[in-house]
Amino acid sequence: MQNSKLLKNALSLVLCYKLYLIMLLGKGKLKYYPLEGEANNVGWLILQCDRDLSLYYSWFVQKQLGLRLQHPRLGSHITVVRGEVVKNDFRWNAYPSQTINFYYSNEIKTNGRYWWLNVYSPCLMSIRQELGLQVKPEYDLHVTIGVWVE
Repeated sequence: MQNSKLLKNALSLVLCYKLYLIMLLGKGKLKYYPLEGEANNVGWLILQCDRDLSLYYSWFVQKQLGLRLQHPRLGSHITVVRGEVVKNDFRWNAYPSQTINFYYSNEIKTNGRYWWLNVYSPCLMSIRQELGLQVKPEYDLHVTIGVWVE
């Protein structure tokens, strides 16, 4: 009886927690790679986000878990095209430095090394489609907030 009551309370807490997950509005600028003078990252497109976004959420990771996250190499960003072969290459570089809105979850996700927030952006999915790619990338759209390096 006691265990079932504990389980019920735990499930209520989880359901309550899930109700408070919200999607927040963010924006960023598109960056196509390679950039001038860079030979790597051919076929990469990222949405460069505000650095404060990753700093804010990595602070929570440090406070709650004591893990200090390294800032991502490309800064706080959403990877739109990850080295994929673009079918409609005439659309490549169609929106240089374009500001794009996106929605991000306030729930921090991790695989133990990388830390991120899930993202929803019809505009980014549309850009992928214009390029002749699957609308949904191999890894769901997300904003990278940090990397844990032992």
